[in-house]
Amino acid sequence: MKKKKKPDNIVWDENKEEYIARLLPYGSDTSSPVIDVPNVAGFKKEGVDKASKQFNAELEDLKSKIKKFVKSASDTQFVYSSEFKFTPIVGETYHLYKDEKGNFLSLISPKDWDKEHIGSFRLNSDFKWDQV
Repeated sequence: MKKKKKPDNIVWDENKEEYIARLLPYGSDTSSPVIDVPNVAGFKKEGVDKASKQFNAELEDLKSKIKKFVKSASDTQFVYSSEFKFTPIVGETYHLYKDEKGNFLSLISPKDWDKEHIGSFRLNSDFKWDQV
């Protein structure tokens, strides 16, 4: 014998053969409130825009930090590869000059000496050279 199909507005479980409307987390009656799905596209777009701005700000900050790091490493390597015959003191400013033999570090200020001045550098506590 063929089972009679229940109408669409009846919530029936074929396997358990019972009404399950009371078990549902939403109204199943035709007079139940309408389930209105909110438009989340605007929320998603706003979230993506905010996240993108945050990521771009962080990226620019990282780029700036990398540039500072590269400059510091380059300056430090440049000064350490120069000639000097004294032990530099942390916190003091030294002047880098160029002559026919190469680059050399000196205590003498560029205004007191007529040599080709490359730059002035200060030795920091991490033994890195910062251009002044």
